Amino acid sequence: MLELRHLDYFRAVAEYGSISRAAAALHLTQPTLSRQIAQLEKTLGHQLLRRTATGTELTAVGEGLREHLLSIFELVDRVPEVLQAAAGSRHLVHLGVPSGIPAGWIEAYLNTVREAAPEIHFAIVEATSEEQRRLLLGGLLDLSLVHTQPPELRKELLFRQRLGCVFREGAGPRDREQLDVADLDGLRVMAHSAKGEEVSLRAAATATGTEVDWLFRAFSEHSELIATSSQVDTVLIGATSARKWFPAWQWIPLRAERPEHWMRTWAAWAGNDLKHGDVLLGCLRETARRYHGDPTYEFIG
Repeated sequence: MLELRHLDYFRAVAEYGSISRAAAALHLTQPTLSRQIAQLEKTLGHQLLRRTATGTELTAVGEGLREHLLSIFELVDRVPEVLQAAAGSRHLVHLGVPSGIPAGWIEAYLNTVREAAPEIHFAIVEATSEEQRRLLLGGLLDLSLVHTQPPELRKELLFRQRLGCVFREGAGPRDREQLDVADLDGLRVMAHSAKGEEVSLRAAATATGTEVDWLFRAFSEHSELIATSSQVDTVLIGATSARKWFPAWQWIPLRAERPEHWMRTWAAWAGNDLKHGDVLLGCLRETARRYHGDPTYEFIG
């Protein structure tokens, strides 16, 4: 019979890359852990690990199981908070939030929901839009705010924020209130990904003969360090993230009339049955409509 502890043992071996190191971390003997892994392989009918001269490596099946276990153990880790919410007759909503949401927006949304439905409580999960897509599909999030449109999920466009570029002191163009993609000609530009608005910007640059040296990186807390070490000239980013991660750099917005110069935010959820959906989505729309804390923000209604 498949037991959770066997999966936990496998997870440890996959993480440490060695049965001996995993056994030490689990406070088991190496022969005991080897027997447990062998029992798991027998139960599943697949070889999960391949012994090597330096330890172990995952088979293709083992790698698939490791990926699947990410969702399983995240659910297990949430058992205490789920039970606590149920004991208090509360409904717990796992809300995914990416970086770059306007300052005070999430707090305003939580307060709006609290006034409408005090029984709803939130567990906030900060993750990129792509990570949230995986968590939604795996049932680990109930509702998400994402910056890239997820085709296989239910979604609703809420608002958009103007994109711009940050330049370190003395490196940016002088006396410019806004930029166009042609102004990036010859520059090394760091951006979050090759998806969403970045695709449109690359297409616009190509159409105008603008040659941009694009560098795509995932960045948040260490944004300035990554930009400096990568020797980029500028970083494509929204105003909220610019203030947070590049406080000493000059942010110049891109021209407002071009649609690719805006970063959009969708509400996304999996399936047709979002519990308390009327309240959760209604409050999202209300928060998006009422928010006026950032001049680079526009409600889409």
